[in-house]
Parts: sequence; C-alpha cells; structure tokens
Amino acid sequence: MTIRQSFHAAALGIAVALPGAAMAQDAGSVDLPEPVVGADWALAHQDEVTLINVSRRPSNYDATGFVDGAPFVGMSEFLSERPGMKDTIRYLAPSAEAFETVMQGLGVDIDDTIVIAPAGDTVYGDATVASRFYWQLKYFGHDNVAILDGGAAAWDAAGGEVAESPGSAANGNYTAGAPREDLLATTQDVTAVIDGDSPAQLVDNRPLVQFTGQMSKDYVDGSGHLPGARPLPFTQFVAPRDGIVYWRSPEAAREIVASMLPGTDGPIINYCNSGHVSSLAWFGVSEIADRPDVALYDGSLHEWTLDGNRSLVIGE
Repeated sequence: MTIRQSFHAAALGIAVALPGAAMAQDAGSVDLPEPVVGADWALAHQDEVTLINVSRRPSNYDATGFVDGAPFVGMSEFLSERPGMKDTIRYLAPSAEAFETVMQGLGVDIDDTIVIAPAGDTVYGDATVASRFYWQLKYFGHDNVAILDGGAAAWDAAGGEVAESPGSAANGNYTAGAPREDLLATTQDVTAVIDGDSPAQLVDNRPLVQFTGQMSKDYVDGSGHLPGARPLPFTQFVAPRDGIVYWRSPEAAREIVASMLPGTDGPIINYCNSGHVSSLAWFGVSEIADRPDVALYDGSLHEWTLDGNRSLVIGE
C-alpha cells in the first residue's frame, strides 16, 4: 500500500492566474532512455522533443544562454499559495487547471516528449527548480519527461545553439491528468508517520546545519527537524564539474541512498523548508535510484509550522 492510499487527498490550494510564457518547438514524440538525458542525445533528437528552459528566473541564463527556440518558465509561474493559520502558505502545487494553463502557454501538447533544460551552472534555484517542474509533470500524469543533464550549459558545450532570450509559442493542447496522490505527501500523512500510524520514513533533504537546528529559514517558524526524520541533503545527488551541474549516475544514487538511509525498505517522504530542494532529492531517490513509493511533502516545514501549532525537534 502506498503512502497516499491510506489518506484522503488534501486541497491543492488557490490557483494563481498565470501568463503564457513562450514558444515550444514543433516537436514530435520519442521514447526517453532515462529520466536524465545527455546533451548529445537531446541534440540528436531535438526535432522529436519539446525543450523547455526552466529555472527560478530568466537572469539565471545570463552566463549560459537559453536553449535556442525553447520557451522559458519560472518557478513562481507554476506554484500556488493559500491562506494558513499564521501566514500565507506559499510554494505549493497548483490546481490541475492552473498547471494546464501554464503548459498550454508554453506550447506543449498532450503527447509531447518534454526535456527540461535548467541553466546548468547552479544547483539551488536552478537544478532544484527543474526537478520541481519534473515532479509536477509526473504528479499531473505526464510520464514522457526528462531533465537535460547539465542544462543549457552542457547543451552549448555539445554544440547546441543558445540564445540571449527564450523562444515564444502558440498555445498547445496539454491536458493535466488526475493528480497522482502517491507522489504527494500532506501534513496529515506526515502526522500519521509521527504518530506511528504509517510506516513511512521521513527524510530531511536540507543542509545539515538546518537539520540540526543551527540555522533556519525565516519562512519556517522554528528550528530543527520533524520527529523521527533522517538527513539526506539534496546536494548529494548532483556532481558539478567544470562549472556545469551534472546528475549522479543511477549506481551512485543507489549507493547514496543505501549509505544514508540504511535499512529503509518501505515508503519514503522527502521534505525540506518548502518542497523546493526536496524535489531534487525526490528525483534522485525515486527517478535516478529507481526506489518505489517515494513522496514529496508539498509545503514541507513552511506549511508544518505556519498552518498549525506544530513544533520541530533538535537532537532526536
């Protein structure tokens, strides 16, 4: 039984009206070999895939250039927010309708093979945004998607065309599927784990200084980690070299999971401060290491501490 099969789905929040971004290539469809594809493969199949530049903001591509002809979408365009008890809860997955609007504005069709291209020279706010976008595509039922290893930087190094600005496009016919509840963990799911009613392992993907409570983010009300959580920093799953951020191999990802989470054979719930960087760890564990039953706690400690009177722990 999966994590979410035992619980009712929570509301996804208030949808944010999102502008259409730009233009995707007139692409066909091809089977992807892995969840991460190299620049050489992407170049060889560029007429069969829909490439999308995805990062926190357009300026992240100042040093690398955009993949030529591909549209751009920023993180704020595909997330939503809702009121909480203490403050607004941000960084949440949008409604299916809102996400559908984003994808159609990017020129994506329902049967497109999507390759996500971060800038490729930074982990936080770039590789992490690409993984979050990937997770949302999978969450809304689009399986034919991969992340470009090394992003636009690797594309450029392999001889691909880059541009100073992203492309533009007419609307596509992308349709969001029913949310896959097994990929998303809610506060109710996390509470059930802490109360001993669910066998899932909580995994904290933040830097160790945040796990131990030595520092915290201002949008999290408290320091420390969830009770019973084990640390697995998100940066373990990437391997920057020569100024380009590459992903770990499947073998390396499996070794990381085995060494950091020994004895963890059942369900896993990844979390961070907001559900942003934990998406990178989710991608590393679920997609690269190919572990089953891995969920992402959407909202993470931001929601846990600001939408209820819940505490964190230090040293447990």
